Amino acid sequence: MNPTVAPQTPENTGRPANHELVDERILEQIIRDTSTDIIPILIGHYVEESQTRLVAIKQAAAQKDAQTLEFEVHTLGSAALSLGNRPLGELSRALEKQCLEQSHDAAFQRVDELLELAERSIKALLERNEVGFS
Repeated sequence: MNPTVAPQTPENTGRPANHELVDERILEQIIRDTSTDIIPILIGHYVEESQTRLVAIKQAAAQKDAQTLEFEVHTLGSAALSLGNRPLGELSRALEKQCLEQSHDAAFQRVDELLELAERSIKALLERNEVGFS
């Protein structure tokens, strides 16, 4: 990268300033690997699937179902990381690790945090999608 050229950031591209929740580099890589036409479709599928996962996570926590929680946070985390919702993916992985280490109560206690972050992360990705990709 040329050090005299400012990096492309939400502030200088007209994109929403959600860089803490949406990793633009991942979205750019998806575009390079596929096309700009594919990314809105991927985001739509991700959002729909994530909503299903979040309902299952909430139910698993309410029922103290550690096995389901582990599966659902693993799946959510993978999807979140693949579409640039890095903080959500990392928190999902942390809960999965707690489940794997038999620290189920600790994982259950973080579900509300995960749900709140998921809501903000998905909203940020949808806002980014509205700006479009070029």
